[in-house]
Amino acid sequence: MQDEDIVEAIEDAGFEAEILPDSTVSQPKSQKTLSGQFRIGGMTCAACVNSVEGILEKLPGVKRAVVALATSLGEVEYDPSAISKDEIVQAIEDAGFDAALLQSSKQDKVLLGVTGLHTEGDVDVLHDILKKIEGLRQFGVNFGNSEIEIVFDPEVVGLRQIVDTIEMESNDRLKAHVQNPYLQAASNDAQEASKTLHLLRSSLLLSVSFFFPAILEFYFMVP
Repeated sequence: MQDEDIVEAIEDAGFEAEILPDSTVSQPKSQKTLSGQFRIGGMTCAACVNSVEGILEKLPGVKRAVVALATSLGEVEYDPSAISKDEIVQAIEDAGFDAALLQSSKQDKVLLGVTGLHTEGDVDVLHDILKKIEGLRQFGVNFGNSEIEIVFDPEVVGLRQIVDTIEMESNDRLKAHVQNPYLQAASNDAQEASKTLHLLRSSLLLSVSFFFPAILEFYFMVP
C-alpha cells in the first residue's frame, strides 16, 4: 500500500491527513573545512587580486578567499568533499596565473624507522634532507632507536614521496620505512620484561649473599 492510499483512506473516514517528511533520514554531512595557503604568481595590480578572489569565491566548495598582492599568497577555506586543492590550482592557472599549494590545515603524524643511521654525521645528513622537504612541518630524530617522528601536510607531500626523498638524497645510504605499531609495542614489552628479569636476578643474588653467611654463622654457633 502506498502512502497516498493511506492518506485517502483516512480522509474518506472524515479526517484530514498529510504525508510528513521522514525525520529519520539523515542528510549527508560534509567534511570539515580545510584552510589552504596558495602561492599565486603573475599578479601585478589590485585588479589582478580582485580577479583571482572573484574566481576563487565562485568555485563550488570554496567558503572564503583572501589574496595578498605584496606576498603573492592566497588563503582559501574550502570543503574538500566538494573541491580539491588541485582543482583550485587549476582554476587559478586557467585564469592566466601561476599557482601552487604551500600548506593546508590538514596534517598527519607517523613514525618511520631508518636504516643506515650509524654516526652523528648520518643524523646530520638526515636533518638536512628533511629540512628541504616541502610540506614537512616538524620532525624529531631518535638516533638510539633509528627512528624519526614526522608531522607532514598530506595535501602537499605524500608519505611515499618523503620515504623516496630520504633514500634518493642520501644516495641510498639511508632507507626509511613505516614502523609497525604492533612490533614496536612488542619490542617495548620485551625490553620491559628484560629489565624486570634483570632486577629479579639482582635481588636474588643479593638475598643469597646475605642468606648463606647467616646460615653458616647459625650452624657454627650451635653446640
